[in-house]
Order: sequence, then C-alpha cells, then structure tokens
Amino acid sequence: MFLPESNSLVQFALFGVILLSIGIPHGVIDHLISNPKIDRKGLGRFLLIYLTLIAAYLSIWYFLPKLALLAFLVMSAYHFGQSHFISENPPKQYSWLLFTTRGGFFLFAILFGDWEATKLILSPLVNLEYLAQSKSFILVAFLLTTLLFQEISGCKFQQRHILEIGVLGPILFYSPLLIGFVVYFGFWHALPSMITEYKFLRGFKAYNTVKKFGIQLLPFSIISFIGIGLILFFGLKFLEKNELILLFFVMISLISFPHILYMDSFLKKLNQN
Repeated sequence: MFLPESNSLVQFALFGVILLSIGIPHGVIDHLISNPKIDRKGLGRFLLIYLTLIAAYLSIWYFLPKLALLAFLVMSAYHFGQSHFISENPPKQYSWLLFTTRGGFFLFAILFGDWEATKLILSPLVNLEYLAQSKSFILVAFLLTTLLFQEISGCKFQQRHILEIGVLGPILFYSPLLIGFVVYFGFWHALPSMITEYKFLRGFKAYNTVKKFGIQLLPFSIISFIGIGLILFFGLKFLEKNELILLFFVMISLISFPHILYMDSFLKKLNQN
C-alpha cells in the first residue's frame, strides 16, 4: 500500500517471488489429488484431458475473448471464495453462491481499487469506461450478497470472516493491482490450498513427509518456470509492459480452468468423508 506507484520493479519482484514459490506450485499436483496412486498410463490420460481442457478454453479466448474473460472472472470468484472456507465444512445449501460472492468481493476490490491499471491491462479486450460510475455499487452489492448468503446458508460467522472483509478488503482495494492480486492469490488461496493438499496426501506413504511432498511439486513446477522464462524472454522484446501482463493474465486463466475443475472435485470429495 505504501510503496511508490512508480516503483514497478519492486511490484514485479514481489509478484514473481510469490507466484513462483506458492502460486504455481499449489496447482501442479492436480493429478495426485485426483488419484494419489496414479500410474504412468493414468498420468498420460490425465495430461491428455488437462491439455484438452486448456486447448478448448484457448479457442474461446481466440474466438470469443469477452466471453472467456467473463468466464474467468466467474470461475476465479468461485475458486477464490471456496478457499475462504477450506478449513471448515462448507454449507450444503447455497455454497456456490456463497463462494462466488465472497471471492467476487475480494477480486473486484482488487480490480476496482487500482482502476486505471485494470483498464489499461484489459483495454485490448473490453472497454470498461461504462463501469466507472458503477464500481462502488458493484462492490457493495457483492459485500451485501455474500453476507446474506452466509447467513441463509447457515455458515457461522467467525472472527476471521469479519477481519477478512473489514481489514483485508480495504487493504486490497488501496494496494497496487499486481501487489493486491498476488498477495491475495498467494496467501488467501494458494497457501491454504497447498496445506489442504498436503494434509490429504500425507495419508499415503509416498507423500507422508514435507520432503516427499515437496519433491512431487518439482517436476511440473520446473516445467512451468521454464515456460514463464521463455514468455518473459520473448515478451520483453516484442511486447509492451501492459501487453505482457495481459498475456500472463490469459496464461494463468488457461492453466486455472482445469485446475479449478479438479480442485473443486477434490474438495467436495474431501468434505464428504
């Protein structure tokens, strides 16, 4: 919040550290949470399905970018909101509405807080000028509806829920876009998700220590790091800063789509046991 807005180097450095250390690794073991005893044949089948989902979503980005953007915002809101209740039994009724509105509140607090940066990044896809006068209304609407759905769903309000909404929300709103997003994504989504994954997998001998679990994170994390490195190498040569950020935005959405599906299935099965 207190860094100079012009200090983009610090912002990109913090963004990179959190994304590489927590953000990406939490999503590279979807094959294990889907099937902890997966074999080579099963892994090959899993990767084929995973890549097919990515290719399908990429085609939507190519032919219908506005629809792809809307879908990503809705999926992200649900996925992020789900993380807020990952350590407790989610409500059986209205859970998807509670998750979507809770994640939507924080997501739009980030996007609307640094409005100029948001407009600049998304300008190649959509004109956001018509939302300028509606930002406060949309944010308040998300706040009221998420509180309403938590009440009618029977999910008890805890102190951390109040602190998240009353303290974290304003902090994200007044933070630079990249900082707000990566801090929220890293510590309110990726880290809780990774802890939940570890608690599940440590029940299997092959992953029952932090070291064994960490080793499982390495292969696909390294592949992802190489891919990001290549994108940065060529992107810095041929793209403007905002175009490069938009490219990362699209890339994150592509790998998030199958991850959201598998993580949602995993958490639902976990809560049934």
